[in-house]
Amino acid sequence: MLVKPPLERLLPKVENRYTLAILVAKRARQLVDGAMPLMRSDSPNLVTVACEELGSNRVACVRGQVSVYIPLRPEVEAARLAARNAAAQASLADAVKDELERAGSVLNEAEDESDAVLISERILDNAAELDDEDVLVEEELGEAAAGEETADAADQEDDD
Repeated sequence: MLVKPPLERLLPKVENRYTLAILVAKRARQLVDGAMPLMRSDSPNLVTVACEELGSNRVACVRGQVSVYIPLRPEVEAARLAARNAAAQASLADAVKDELERAGSVLNEAEDESDAVLISERILDNAAELDDEDVLVEEELGEAAAGEETADAADQEDDD
């Protein structure tokens, strides 16, 4: 039975007992979910706190569907924010872990023996082609140098 505040003092603020019960229950649910109390109370019981708020005209009954903003207690809001951040960090860490595992599985796949043979043949072919090109370049440089020496020698003979 409700003693503080008396039921007789709360009933004139609403239409009937049913509306009073719903109003107090909704406000008590808001307090349980972390809403800030609108006044100081000595009672730890949130239903009593909701009744005291109604008795002091801090809470009113509004008909219809109303979306109201209910400020949360700072510690509840901080806990919810921390939980949201922790969940985001955990999902990010899981995504990174999955990506690393997938990359590791691609690197750890065993290559076929035929793949290794093909790769080594290509490397050897490329090396042989490079050696052939180097020999050709050296020959061209040698011929050009020999041609310049002959031209220089001819110029010196003409000068003498």
